[in-house]
Amino acid sequence: MHYNGVIFDFNGTLLFDDAYHVVAWDRIAMEVAGKHLTAEQMDTEYAGFPNIEILRRLSGGTLTPDQLEYYSLRKEELYRETVRNVPGGAKLVPGANELFDYLKEHEIPCAIATASIIQNIEFFVETFHLDKWFDMDHIVYDNNTYKNKIMMFRDACDRIGTHENILIFEDSLSGITCAAEIGASIVAIHKETMEPHYPKFPQIIDIVEDLRGADRYF
Repeated sequence: MHYNGVIFDFNGTLLFDDAYHVVAWDRIAMEVAGKHLTAEQMDTEYAGFPNIEILRRLSGGTLTPDQLEYYSLRKEELYRETVRNVPGGAKLVPGANELFDYLKEHEIPCAIATASIIQNIEFFVETFHLDKWFDMDHIVYDNNTYKNKIMMFRDACDRIGTHENILIFEDSLSGITCAAEIGASIVAIHKETMEPHYPKFPQIIDIVEDLRGADRYF
């Protein structure tokens, strides 16, 4: 199959950081709603949505705009602190760097579309040297203008110059749903909690543990 462009989710797809997000969101959930948040809830109910939308859902819509902004930034500070403290340093998933090199060498347009905020994007670019492969203009992030990942994916398509024959790498239910909505083919990063949902998406061409050998799709 010839793909005109490639879009990557980031969290849980290029960086296996679900546990770090769950730790941060659990602390925030206790602060805003007095309840814990499980990994399964994060995977199936919240992952892939912008922070503000997650906070609205967690709080039942009771937070003010200033509180939404405060808790969004606080959650990401907690998350970045956790990533910085990973023993040996956090690394992209196996095969990611090699896939990026392949796409660059073969001039296949690619972008990142992520629900992360700009502070995290800057952190990721610095930590993982993403500017070796991605122009900042090809990184779509949560700037409070996107209602969902559908809008993000469509913007990413605009930025790489094509909406046809797109391959998207995703992990969350919401992300896979939105990728299917725009008519893309999907490579799903395997999660045990997602196994009941995979059969619902004929757009999924493969389910993988990481990105080793992912040049086989091109």
